[in-house]
Parts: sequence; structure tokens; C-alpha cells
Amino acid sequence: MRQGHGPRFAHGAGAEQDDRALLDGPPLPRRGGPSTRRRHPALAELPHPRRPARVRIRRNQSDLLILWQIFLKRFYELGVHYRLDKDIDTLDTVVDLGGNTGLAASYFTARYRPRTLLSVEPIPQNLGVLRHNAALSGLDWKIEPAAVAGESGMAEFTVSAFWDTCTAVPAVADLRRTRPYRLENVLARPNVQAPTRTVGELLAKHGIDHVDLLKVDIEGSEVEVFSQVQPWMDQVERIVLEVHDKYIDGEAVRNTMRTAGFRQVPPRVPEPAGFNPVELYVKS
Repeated sequence: MRQGHGPRFAHGAGAEQDDRALLDGPPLPRRGGPSTRRRHPALAELPHPRRPARVRIRRNQSDLLILWQIFLKRFYELGVHYRLDKDIDTLDTVVDLGGNTGLAASYFTARYRPRTLLSVEPIPQNLGVLRHNAALSGLDWKIEPAAVAGESGMAEFTVSAFWDTCTAVPAVADLRRTRPYRLENVLARPNVQAPTRTVGELLAKHGIDHVDLLKVDIEGSEVEVFSQVQPWMDQVERIVLEVHDKYIDGEAVRNTMRTAGFRQVPPRVPEPAGFNPVELYVKS
């Protein structure tokens, strides 16, 4: 990111007129009584050395945290965060499991200029913003409204307006409920049913036979997706994976990666305190 340049936000009716389907929060408080005016996603232009990324960002803790991680701390700038033998200029095909609102996909598009990008996201409130960001990206993203899992079917998600932590793993949701300081307990929403697909099914459906980068941030479901070596792993060159060790057996995930022929690339910089590790694996 260029030094001294931060996000630029557009405001006003022109920036918000098409966003009523993207509402995610309670009405704004108003002195003397409740308000019916709601918060709408802001349009922001995020600087990047390659080219700016134009994105919609909701005014909530979840989107601002992801913005900080991806565009300010540049979590997915692989040559900065990991000790690669050489930097990566382009990535032809990127698959984003746990696409949320598309901020990671927007970064990948601006930075690595893929020809194919598939984003997989199950939560309807995130999908609305994700589709807006796909339209702003300049690339024809493929969007799959589903969750990734070990087998196809249906899953029930524990949902809150801290949108990046919605999970289909009961153990994750149960442990978070025991921690009253967590925002999920304050911002709880009704559970959501969503279809699930395996990685192999997703790649076959979208005609993808080789993946340059598979990004995985699926709130504990990685323990199911990586429970054993699968044929689709032969199609993947790199995996950048958030491992939720606080909730699941992260070593089981890592053992599967090693057995499938991936090696972990050492990080250049330590993870920020309190965050789950985001690890990069490449084919040996």
C-alpha cells in the first residue's frame, strides 16, 4: 500500500441508493425515540500498488476488522508475510472458501490479477455485499451461495451481526457462548440453513482443474474439509489457511496437509496477538 494513502469513502444518496438489500444492523439511535433510518454500506476506494480496489463496506465491526486485516495489514500479500523463494506476480486461478463480503477477493483481484476467481459464501447478508463487490471488481467472479464441508448436504449456521464469525461447527459456537465479552453474544441473529458442497464438487461445477491459490477461512469447518487426503488436493498449488486452533484440532488439519504433499512456508512476521494463525502451504 502506498505510504500516506488510506481508504477514500463515498457518501450520500448516490452512494447508497442501491443498498437497501444489504442492511445488516439495527436502526441508528435517535434522541427522543427509535429511528427507522438504517446504516448502508459505504463505497470505498482502497489504494494498492497494482491498482485501486473499489469496494462496499458495511458500517460494522466485522467489515472494518476485515478491512484492517486485508488492506491495511495485507494478510494476503504472500511475499510480505511468508518466506517465499521468490515473490508471486500473478495467480491465474483463485478459489476463496469463506468469501464473506468479498474484501479478500477484491484484494486478490487488484494484486494478483487472476483470470478466474471463485468465491464461496453461505450467509445471505454477506452474499448481498459480495455480489456488489464482484460487480465493482472489474473481473467476472464466480459466486457459489453455499458452504464448503466434508460432504454435500445442508448445515445450520450460528449467525451474528459480527458477520465474519458465522460458523456451522457446534463446538465453535458453544465455546464462544461461554465468553460473554465476544460480540457474537451481543449481536446474535437467528440461525441460517445453507447448502454444503465439497471442494471437489465446487471445482467440478465451475470447470476448474487447477487452483493457483486456495484461500480457506471457514470458522472451524477446516477440520472437516481437511480430515483426510482428497483427490482435489492434487489440483491445488498453494493453500492459505486460517486455522482455528482455539476451537478445533488444528494439528489434524496440518497433518493432512503434510500427507497430501504440502509444506508450510515459514512466516516473515508474527501473527498479531489474539488472532488465529493464517498459514501458507505450497506443494512440495
